[in-house]
Amino acid sequence: MKGLAKLPKRGPKALVLGVVDGAPTAPSDFASLVGDLSAGDLPREPEWRIHDRTHLEFAVDYRVGPPKPAQRTVGRSEKQRFEWDAYFFVPESLRLHDQTYEKNEIYEDLQSYVRFAVPTVPFDALAGEAMERLGAALGPGCDHEVALRELRLFACLVRASSGVVRRNILALVGELPESTLAITEATQRLVQSAARVANSLRAVVDAVPSDDAALREACSWIDEDVSRALEALLGSLAIELRKARLEERIVATVAAGAVDEARARVARGLEGVGHAHADSREIEHLEFRRHVLKRFTSSVLWLSLEVRAGARWTLELLYAVAASVAMGFAFVLAMLNGSATLNPGTAGNLWTGALLVMLAYAAKDRIKATLQGTFSRVVQRHFPDRRWRILDREREVSLGSVEERSAFLPFKRLPPEALAVRRMTRTHLFEESARPERVLWHHKTVTVHGDDVAAADARFTALTEIFRLNLRRWLDHTDDPNRKIVFADPEDRQIYSAVAPRVYNIAIVYRLRERGVDAAWHRIRVVVTRKGIQRIDRIC
Repeated sequence: MKGLAKLPKRGPKALVLGVVDGAPTAPSDFASLVGDLSAGDLPREPEWRIHDRTHLEFAVDYRVGPPKPAQRTVGRSEKQRFEWDAYFFVPESLRLHDQTYEKNEIYEDLQSYVRFAVPTVPFDALAGEAMERLGAALGPGCDHEVALRELRLFACLVRASSGVVRRNILALVGELPESTLAITEATQRLVQSAARVANSLRAVVDAVPSDDAALREACSWIDEDVSRALEALLGSLAIELRKARLEERIVATVAAGAVDEARARVARGLEGVGHAHADSREIEHLEFRRHVLKRFTSSVLWLSLEVRAGARWTLELLYAVAASVAMGFAFVLAMLNGSATLNPGTAGNLWTGALLVMLAYAAKDRIKATLQGTFSRVVQRHFPDRRWRILDREREVSLGSVEERSAFLPFKRLPPEALAVRRMTRTHLFEESARPERVLWHHKTVTVHGDDVAAADARFTALTEIFRLNLRRWLDHTDDPNRKIVFADPEDRQIYSAVAPRVYNIAIVYRLRERGVDAAWHRIRVVVTRKGIQRIDRIC
C-alpha cells in the first residue's frame, strides 16, 4: 500500500489503496444510491430511518399474492386489503393537539410516496436471465417504450441486489474472526459477479444500432448508473473491510473492482468519474449527476396518487340539508307572523315585524352552523379523511385504493394491546402523570388489486409505501437543546457541573396487518431536540 499524500482540507480523502483511519466518506454514497430500493424477502417489518434533521422516514411493504385466473371475473381483480395503524405518543410540552395541529397540517407534514417493490433477483444471477431479458428488449425492431422500461428496471435490480450482498457480507464481518474464510470467498464471488454484470451489460448496450440516438443515449445513462452503483458497492465495502482490519489482500481485491469500474467509464467516455484532486465544484457535479441518474432509473417504479377528500359529496349534501332546515325554520316563522309584517298599520307593528325578521335570521344562522358542525363530526367519525387511487400512469393501470384517517385520541380509545406496548417501559407509579402525552392516531386501509399488479409486470410482487414525516412544527415549542446541571459526587465529595442535552422522547406504536389476520404491535422511540432528530431506538 502506498503512503497517504496530503490533500486539501476540502478535497476528497483517500480511504483505500492509501487508506487512512477515521470516519469514512466515499466518492459516491452507496446508501444514497440504494437506500430506498432495498430488496429481500417480503413482507418485511416497516423500516424506520432518519431522512434528515427534521424528517422521519419509514417504508411499508404491501405483499401481493399470485394472480388467480380461475377465480377472476370480467372487470374485477383479486383484492388484498391491508391495515396500517400508528399511534404517536407526543409529550404535551410540544403543544400538539386538535386546536393547534389541524388535519390539513397533519397531511402536509405526512407525505406518502408509493412505488413497486424491486423484484428479488440474486446478484449472481443478474448476468443470466435478467440480462437475456434486457437483450431481447433491445433487439432489432424493439419497442422503445418497452426497451426504456427494461433498461431502467435492470439498473434498479442491480442497485437493490447489490445492497443485499453488501448487507450479507457485513453480517459476516460481525462474526470475525471465525468468518474470515467466508468473507474471503464472498468478496471474491462479489468482485467476479460485478465484473460479469458490467461486461455483459456493455455487450448488450453496444449492440444497439448507432443510428438510434435516443435509445443509445438511454443505454449510456444506464451504463453509467450501473457502473457507479457497482463502484459504490465495492468501494464502500472495501472501506468497511478495512475498518474491520481484514487482510490487505482482501481489501485490495475489492477496491480494485471499484477502480476498474471508474476506469471503464473513462474509457467509454461516460460522466461521473472522480479523481484525487477534485475540487468542490467537481464533487458537487458528481452528486448532482448521481441524483439525476437515480431519479431517471427509479422512475420506472414510482406510482401516481390521486388524492381527494374522503366524504366531500356526503358533507356537501349534509351542509345543504342544514341550510334547508335553517331556511325552512325562518320561512315558517315569517309565515306565522306574516299579518303583522305585511300590514304595518302602526309603528308598533313595524317594529314587531322588524324584530321578528332579525330573530328569524339569527335563528336560521345558528341552526345552520350547529347542524353543519354536528354533521361534520358525524362524517369525521364514520368516513375517511382522504381517499386515494394508486395509478401506474406509465402502463395505464389502476393498482389499488387507500382510505386514510388521522385524529387526536384519548387514551381510553386506544386498543388495549397497543397501550400495553406503550406502557411496557414504565417503571414508576407516577411516570404517566409526570410525563403527560397526547396521542396522534394515523390509520390507512390499503386495497391492492393483485391481478392488475401482475398485469402491469408479473415480476412485481409488492408495493412499497414510503412515509416521510416532517417534525418541524413539532419542534417549535421545544426548549434550548442544552442545559447546565450541577451535581455532587458522594464518593469524592466534590461538586461538578456538566452540559446536559434537553431531549424529548416520542413513542410510536404501530402495526401493519392484512385484514382478517392478526399481527403484533411494535414500538420505537424517536429522540428529538430543538435541533432536530437525534436517533431512533427500537423497543420491541
